[in-house]
Amino acid sequence: MRLLFQSSRRFFRRHPGQFMLALAGMAAGVAVMTGVALMRDVLIDSLDGAAEALAGPDSVRVTNPGGPLDETRFAELARTPGAPALTPVLVERVRFDQQRLELLGIDPFSGGTRGLLPPALLAQLLESPAAAAANASTLERLDRSPGDRVSVRFGERTLQLDLVGPVPAGHNLDDRLLMDIAALQDLVGRQGELSWIDAPAEARGWLQERLPDSLELGSAAERRDAAARLTEGMRANLTAMGLISLTVGLFVIFSVLSFLLVQRRRSLALLRAVGVTGNRITALLLAETAIVAGLGALIGLVGGTLLADSLIGLVRTPVAELYGLLAPAGVQPTAGLYATLWLIAVGAALFAVTGLLREARRIPPGAMLRPPSTAGTPRLVATAAAFALMALALCIVLASSSLPLAFVALFLALGGFALLAPALGIRILSLLRCIAPNRLPARALALLLAGQARIRPALAALSLALALAVGLAMMVLGFRAAVDDWIDRLLRADSYVTTSQAGLDAAMVERIAALPNIETTSSARRVTIGDGRQLIAYDLPPRAWAGFEWLAGDPQVAYASFRAGEAVVVSEPLARRDRLEIGDEVRLETPEGVRHFPVAAVYRDYASERGSIAMHAPTYRKLYGDSLRESLGLYYADAALDEQALAERLRSIDADLQLTRRETVRESTLAVFDRTFRISWALAALVAIIAVIALVSALLALGLERRRDYATLRALGLTRGRLHALVVCQTAGLALAAAVVAVPLAVAIHLGLSLVIQPRAFGWSLPLSWPLTPLAVMLPLAVISGLLAGLYPAWRIGRRDPGPELGNL
Repeated sequence: MRLLFQSSRRFFRRHPGQFMLALAGMAAGVAVMTGVALMRDVLIDSLDGAAEALAGPDSVRVTNPGGPLDETRFAELARTPGAPALTPVLVERVRFDQQRLELLGIDPFSGGTRGLLPPALLAQLLESPAAAAANASTLERLDRSPGDRVSVRFGERTLQLDLVGPVPAGHNLDDRLLMDIAALQDLVGRQGELSWIDAPAEARGWLQERLPDSLELGSAAERRDAAARLTEGMRANLTAMGLISLTVGLFVIFSVLSFLLVQRRRSLALLRAVGVTGNRITALLLAETAIVAGLGALIGLVGGTLLADSLIGLVRTPVAELYGLLAPAGVQPTAGLYATLWLIAVGAALFAVTGLLREARRIPPGAMLRPPSTAGTPRLVATAAAFALMALALCIVLASSSLPLAFVALFLALGGFALLAPALGIRILSLLRCIAPNRLPARALALLLAGQARIRPALAALSLALALAVGLAMMVLGFRAAVDDWIDRLLRADSYVTTSQAGLDAAMVERIAALPNIETTSSARRVTIGDGRQLIAYDLPPRAWAGFEWLAGDPQVAYASFRAGEAVVVSEPLARRDRLEIGDEVRLETPEGVRHFPVAAVYRDYASERGSIAMHAPTYRKLYGDSLRESLGLYYADAALDEQALAERLRSIDADLQLTRRETVRESTLAVFDRTFRISWALAALVAIIAVIALVSALLALGLERRRDYATLRALGLTRGRLHALVVCQTAGLALAAAVVAVPLAVAIHLGLSLVIQPRAFGWSLPLSWPLTPLAVMLPLAVISGLLAGLYPAWRIGRRDPGPELGNL
């Protein structure tokens, strides 16, 4: 065995480039998977970061489902004998340039915040009513230092804050500025209001005995579960991208190790000739694979951590815009996560090379370079297995509505296609060869087809990567068109009025509605009820009601019962999640007790994956005693109304009122959508890069295996330039064949994501669409990528001296 390991060590010393290529392929796949896993954790941690920093990891929280919490409630609890450490908190969102920040109003002398700030920093915070303390990473991202003044946008107002710090806190306080709670209340006009009260976990029983039924008490675990449910769809998409990246990475390591096996065929045959058994050869190759995969996975873990830190901004922005959560600006990896990912990667690599191990065992003693011919039976078995996997995937989709099982089906189908893709690619290469049989490209493809065993993994990897990128692009473009149509239908008002304050009160709404040339108004008030559902109170004139796209129920009958306060309408995600049908009842907890309302209709909605319940606003105000509106839609009596003059009249009513045109709302909504899918584009690009590594490694292996053929061509007069062109034609033909094979898979991925994964992950359905632009762009891009990928193998093959190769014939 010692002889075997010495042979292995000498081989890798003589071929460091191949060793590095194997490490690169494995590291790339593991890096993407690690980065995705770390970003998934960030999404779950995003809801509770501030609570952990202020009150500890196991705190409980007192909230008012109907709105802000009265500050007098905290005072009553804090003065009660035996009161635990209570932490009052007020939260407001502001903007600094394109960054979202949270202002956290705290009482530095109460509860878990006592001792959070050093005495000198605490004194600075209390000296100025505009003082805001930040941790070091927040100061770095703001490009500010302690003592600087910073201007932030709060609605239409500009707030001036004096930065102090740095706060000795970690990522939980990233992009959060601590202020004295009284100063923040005065600054934003929320005197006497709190967002919540935090308390230690052991205070749950004490609080339950003293809190009224109108207030809710939630634990840290419940809040984390809420964040997990809220971000389930986005995390599911990230998980799919990570697993597909690892799959493509495994094709890379298979290609590279196949390349290494070609290089060592003669030495392995000589070892067999001197008595080394097939079992020892297998053990040697397993050990080498474990070492290469283990080192590559370690590099991938480091690279994935750096990747997550680089891409976290692509996740934080849509999480803040879609879910209202402020995620940490940095990742927080754990040893357990790293160990799990490393073991998965090494185990998958060992499984991926089982075919190569069988090939190595079949090397006869003293065999030369060319591999033994492959019988046709394994090809038939592979084809049968491919159709069996795809049939099983279809059965799983039809038999279950589970999201995890949908992902299982997706990967079974991808696995089936990976078995089928090489044979399809070989057929396409054969057809391309027949187009001009006497030309250089046809001769290049003939040599390519002679080394089918080496190009099959590359065909599978490249086809999967191209299909993933194109299928994802088709889904995103189709989804964007659906969202655009939904927004266009829903936004029926000519303009919308909002305020930076808590909301628009009834008197202000009446004054706005009485302005000249305002025909009618609509309004909305959104509150989150205890289980995470969103309750929306709508004032909807007939024109606004017509903007909804109804998926179930009679719109006219539903409108009558809705306006009478006898029924509610629900969004599609809520109807899917709770399996609600027309006539079913939804349960609502109100200050007057539990009320049940029948469902009159189901409408399409892409605003919230948790779902929402829409109620007639007068009914809501009667039940909850909340007369505020968050936004007001204005319908003009005269289309030629001067909006600049209208905006001035609104400011004369209240300086905080803001008028936004319908088109501006539409454009900003689509901009949020585009930012949401930036992470998907980035990960798809990384998968494509991994596939290019597989392509290069396959061509290098093929060049080594066919080096005698190339030497013969050189001896017959083929110039080095023509040889370079021949190799580049091979890479371009391989990429073109993979792109053609990827077309049906891309369409299948688009259909699977749009019709299966999206409804199960987010709860909404997408109208079937066929955006063909990605398919049209893929083919030329694949050929160009193939041409570029062939430059290095062409240089490597062309620089060899043909004399030694011919001398060994």
